[in-house]
Amino acid sequence: MRRTGSHRILFSIPGIVFLTFAAFGAAEEPAPLGTLVDAGGYRVHLYCTGAGGPSVVVAGGGFSFDWGLVQPKISALTRICTYDPSGTAWSDPFPGRQTPTCTDRVAELHEVLHRASASMPIVLVGYSIGSLYARLYAARYPEDVAGMVIVDHAFIEPAHAPLPVAESHAPAKDGVYSVEDVDTPPALISQTPIALGIEDDRNFQLLPKLNQDLHAWAMSRNPIRPTPEAAAECTAAVNKETSGQANPLGVKPLVVISTNYDSFGYRQLQAQLLKLSRAAKQIIAEHSTHMVIVDEPEAIVTAVEDVLKSVAYQK
Repeated sequence: MRRTGSHRILFSIPGIVFLTFAAFGAAEEPAPLGTLVDAGGYRVHLYCTGAGGPSVVVAGGGFSFDWGLVQPKISALTRICTYDPSGTAWSDPFPGRQTPTCTDRVAELHEVLHRASASMPIVLVGYSIGSLYARLYAARYPEDVAGMVIVDHAFIEPAHAPLPVAESHAPAKDGVYSVEDVDTPPALISQTPIALGIEDDRNFQLLPKLNQDLHAWAMSRNPIRPTPEAAAECTAAVNKETSGQANPLGVKPLVVISTNYDSFGYRQLQAQLLKLSRAAKQIIAEHSTHMVIVDEPEAIVTAVEDVLKSVAYQK
């Protein structure tokens, strides 16, 4: 699962799924794949398949049906739930606020899982900005979380001049980057977004036709999508919640899925993520852009299986 070079379908803050898609025509509303769960006066669509435990829950990072290459394979191992955050797909708008905060998103997921009587603790899978949701969830509700998989964590581009090619493509040692490899922290910058998203990825067509059609329908509804500001706010919330903690996840199993993105600060972020747990591993998705869920779904399945085995072993 290693690769050389990089190709990103992202805007100027790589790692955040800021999906500014082309317009789709309106269509009749299809039937929900799962269940509409009361989240406290409004409904959120939760889609669960498979059986067994611990359950796997995908925190954010696109629509529920965008995981069509991952969910069926994990459901053969255990129960897995994806969902559509409020303001997207079948889920109702978030009440009282046009743009939910990171805290809102995490509280919403917690409410949905507990009202749906999900078996706890769970394995959280966070993708892109969903990785921030997962980390904040684990910090606020540690008893709910047995382990975690981070898939190409939201990344804020370093605000410095481009590095020489040889330096920025420096290989990892044994597939793991260390903090000593880098010395410049990520910083928020402002640039014009590139209007590309998951359906622009070369492997989007690998999703089942139903999932592709549902994606087009959901985008036609002008859903709430993550923004650079939302990512910055979420990062600040996570940092505040975990301040002073050397290993916020303790010894809970963690697998970090990284790509070969060549930004200097991206490598540093991966090293920092590996310190979240004393039982952390890293997978390099060699053939992936940021859209790992369609480019290299087997990397996610492998990571989840690894965490499930580690959770079982710890018992």
